[in-house]
Amino acid sequence: MAEMFTGFVEEKRIDVPATDGKQGGAYCSGAVPGIGPFQLLNYEGTKRDVATTAHESGHAVHNVLAYPKGYLQYHPPLTLAETASIFGEMIVFRDLLKMASSPNERLSLLMSKIDDTINSVVRQCSFDRFEELAHTARKDGELNTEELDKFWMQAVEEYYGKAGEAGAPFDDYDDIQHLWAYVPHFHHVPFYVYSYAFADLVVGTLYHSFQTTPDGFEDRLLDLLAAGGTKDFATALAPFGLDPKSPSFWEDAIKAHLGGLMAEAESLAEELGYMKNA
Repeated sequence: MAEMFTGFVEEKRIDVPATDGKQGGAYCSGAVPGIGPFQLLNYEGTKRDVATTAHESGHAVHNVLAYPKGYLQYHPPLTLAETASIFGEMIVFRDLLKMASSPNERLSLLMSKIDDTINSVVRQCSFDRFEELAHTARKDGELNTEELDKFWMQAVEEYYGKAGEAGAPFDDYDDIQHLWAYVPHFHHVPFYVYSYAFADLVVGTLYHSFQTTPDGFEDRLLDLLAAGGTKDFATALAPFGLDPKSPSFWEDAIKAHLGGLMAEAESLAEELGYMKNA
């Protein structure tokens, strides 16, 4: 995968800088086997930009490995579409942790990763809930802005609680009712957002598998990516000893991924004197 990334750089397949007139965000276009992939970034040198580069490069690697399956079968199912990208982020995140110059920097990186994980899982699931509400109501006729605003706020409160309640993460929800309008996935790739939540938890379990059973892991991962759309979710994860049909799969994934990060952060926070051992 590292060699492939170097190839992307040498072949000038990554448009890196943020420039005037360039659309914000980042994207990997790999829709044409044999011609793609190409990455479009807005790189300014931050740690988040490094993670974004790893994310989009993961997509590029996934594309190249799966291209031999042909145009109709190279694209993975949505349940696996973000696996390579988020795994790329995890690899780079662990490297950044090793490179941290101080315990405080290490803790900062861990807390940022925890925030990102919660964002990927809880927030994206709330996005998916909004789409469910909107598309279900759309069966009965066209929707106006006020109705979409209502569905958005319903999804927010279902996942985060009512503003100001004990345990709720936000004091107020002022002026957020129109935020559904800025999410490009709602307009261009409906119901894609849940794949981020899937992938974040799946990558957490895969990385745990890598840490506990490293022998043969690389080959298993590359085989999964090379399968493109020819394997369903359960079949693709079977070689790793993972069964997503098991009722405990997602709970175990949260414990292995988010729980592991939390344990590292809490241990370091105690060491630095930011919290006392209960």
